[in-house]
Amino acid sequence: MDSNGDSLIERVQASYRQLSAFASDLNAVSDELGKSITDLDSTLKKLNLGISVWVDIRSGEDPQSLDYWSEDIGYAKIGGRWGIALRTVKGNPNWPDDDIEEWLFNEAPRLLRLSAIGKIAELLEKLSEKAAETTKKIKEKLGEAQKVAAAVKQAAELPKRVPIPRVPLKPAGEQKIGADRS
Repeated sequence: MDSNGDSLIERVQASYRQLSAFASDLNAVSDELGKSITDLDSTLKKLNLGISVWVDIRSGEDPQSLDYWSEDIGYAKIGGRWGIALRTVKGNPNWPDDDIEEWLFNEAPRLLRLSAIGKIAELLEKLSEKAAETTKKIKEKLGEAQKVAAAVKQAAELPKRVPIPRVPLKPAGEQKIGADRS
């Protein structure tokens, strides 16, 4: 083999060894981040909030095409499970629907997780605000719901009316409607 071939092989092998070392470190720190988010998820699940919120990580728009995009961190139900979540949204006002991809935090692409870390405190603040707002709205509607429930309960407890039995009609040939014309 020529010297160019040898140097290429050596460079590729050295790069792979270096990549292997970096991959090991990357996986270790990524696992540690995942454990922190899992702990946060467990703590939030105990609160049984049942409300979704999203916070913009970054976004943009093309003024000529009107295409827009955003990356968001949120607390939402994804795949039937509540947790810290990430999503990407791409759209255009001329399209019928946005293209939305959502993941629970630890299942999202690494670079998206990395960009979201600095927004976790803001997410918790927004979640708290939304919980207070939702509580207020429920309190405002509670009296109305209680009145409806009481009315239905009272109606169910009233004595049931017995239907008046219907008298069966005689078949058409047996009915006499006027004089017999023979």
